[in-house]
Amino acid sequence: MDGRYIFAERAGGPGVLEFRKRQIAPPRPNEVLVRVQASGVSGGDPLFRAGAVPVGPKPPFTPGFDVTGVVESVGPEVTGLRPGQPVTALVKGGGNTEYISLPADRLVMVPDGLRPTVVAATMLNYFIAHQMLHRVAGLKPGQRIVVHAAAGGVGIAVLQLARLAGIECFATSSGGKQETVTRLGAHHIDYRKEDFAKVIRAQASEGLDAALDPIGGTQFQRSYRLLRRGGILIGYGQSQVMKDGKVSKVRGAVGLLTGIVGPKLVPDGRSTTFYNAWSLEKSRPQAYREDMQEVLRLLKNGEIEPIIAATLPLADAAKAHEMLERASVVGKIVLLCDARS
Repeated sequence: MDGRYIFAERAGGPGVLEFRKRQIAPPRPNEVLVRVQASGVSGGDPLFRAGAVPVGPKPPFTPGFDVTGVVESVGPEVTGLRPGQPVTALVKGGGNTEYISLPADRLVMVPDGLRPTVVAATMLNYFIAHQMLHRVAGLKPGQRIVVHAAAGGVGIAVLQLARLAGIECFATSSGGKQETVTRLGAHHIDYRKEDFAKVIRAQASEGLDAALDPIGGTQFQRSYRLLRRGGILIGYGQSQVMKDGKVSKVRGAVGLLTGIVGPKLVPDGRSTTFYNAWSLEKSRPQAYREDMQEVLRLLKNGEIEPIIAATLPLADAAKAHEMLERASVVGKIVLLCDARS
């Protein structure tokens, strides 16, 4: 059996992404072969493709950090899963493909009635948002936070989950995305026209309980200064390596180090941390399955609703990367991967 996939042989722009074919091997004894129906394109994908991030997958590699599909076959040691069952998983690269073999314990069953494109648009972003709000920051109803890049995939997820939890949000984005942000219950701040720090200080003089910042660099420092004693600044993603639609390795490395290390030098009762989807795997291994199931429960119950910016054929992955680099996307881009559809 053959399958197609996206592959970046070398670092570079979207043009380095190739649509290739390969033979699909049977799963190992403890693995499951998944026929992927949909896979998201995240903001980090163009950065890893460009070789701009100091840690994580680097070319040559297949991008994609989530898969949603059905079980194609199972290894002889796998129990509890059978062909045809709908499943989803987060992966450390390799998701933009028609078939993928994964350890059985990475897969989470998808409830009946959920469309693969909707699940793919949900899992990574809402998993990250849920863990930052509840596992890392430990926020409670009535607390206040600032969310930067609020109209992006993770930002939208944070706003929806925060509203469910009774957390008040200040949200920065460009003016053209104001309607999306305010519809999700946040106080919108147009960072191009307003000083977000001044706006927040005027309305929350006692300080914020958390700041969620994918921008980094000097903005990381400004977000940190808005925190009250006991507040936490969570850096995530790598948006700071993007400038004018292009990727900068220097800004990526320096932005990460400056943003994270600097504030930790001041013992003032505030804290900083850098989060990614695998941050808690060693310290809280049970959190992956618990939080994936919680996100699916919220989705099934209609309590969260991802915004899908576009659905594209797997072969058009380069176009998806171009859209992300132009910063013209509100929500999540999903690639349609199923060879049978």
